[in-house]
Amino acid sequence: MAAAVTATLLWGSAFPFVKLGYAIAGISERNTFLQLEFAGYRFTLAALLLMAVGIFIARRNLAATGRQLLFAAKIGSVQTFLQYTFFYIGLGLSSGISASVIAGSLTFFQLGLAHFIYHDDRITATKVIAALVGFSGIVFYQTLESGLKLSFGAGELFMLAAMFCGALGNVLYRKAPAAGMFPLQLTALQMLMGGTGLTVVGALKVGFVPFHFSGSFVLILLYLSMLSATSFLIWNSIMTNNKAGGVSVYLFLIPIFGVILSALVLHEQLKWFVFPALALIAVSIIVTQRTQVGRRG
Repeated sequence: MAAAVTATLLWGSAFPFVKLGYAIAGISERNTFLQLEFAGYRFTLAALLLMAVGIFIARRNLAATGRQLLFAAKIGSVQTFLQYTFFYIGLGLSSGISASVIAGSLTFFQLGLAHFIYHDDRITATKVIAALVGFSGIVFYQTLESGLKLSFGAGELFMLAAMFCGALGNVLYRKAPAAGMFPLQLTALQMLMGGTGLTVVGALKVGFVPFHFSGSFVLILLYLSMLSATSFLIWNSIMTNNKAGGVSVYLFLIPIFGVILSALVLHEQLKWFVFPALALIAVSIIVTQRTQVGRRG
């Protein structure tokens, strides 16, 4: 529980700091190629940080066989490259409300994919109820924040594709031990491949060095890279050692943490209804954990 909450808290902190990075670099919400390049810098640097930790601190050999590189490329293509390409395009084409609600589909995709890929991680009524309770927290918040004015078009389809790719990458991580890879090695390699791909795609339109590297921009980029390295390493370690169905509901915490931390970092107004939403998500987590403990007992 502590590891899952820590990972989602770090991901939630990305929301205000990405906004700060966009403001400092002059990246508009519609400038998809600059956003992709910014993400590419972030994940490539995160991969290099993880490699430095692995080699110089953990004293681990990160060398991979050809088969392992192919597995890392598969994870990197869906969890980093495709997920964030679809995400940024979808975010630019959809309303913030629709995007936030659709982001909740990540949990349901993860539950469904785990059900069909792993015979010991089947969907149960309790898992579905817990996911619906957690999702209701997101819908409750968005309804009171801006009204549930949902639309569905190309942007929403891209957001759904992003959530599917994120869920698929999460679920496939459980195959890491069978591929002979440990979480730090796989996370570093897949982020390097995915981050490089994002950088190249962005550079096709805006060049490889489109930003002015001021001190504040570098600090923001370093923080985002460190949080990406840490959060993905924690979450991927969780996915390697746990069933996806038992931890999926924690993902509902990401937007709520994002709202709370945006209020603290960006001095945005924190509305009272974020706390009932958080309570609903907490209930879904408690239901899931009680079920897990009961089965182990």
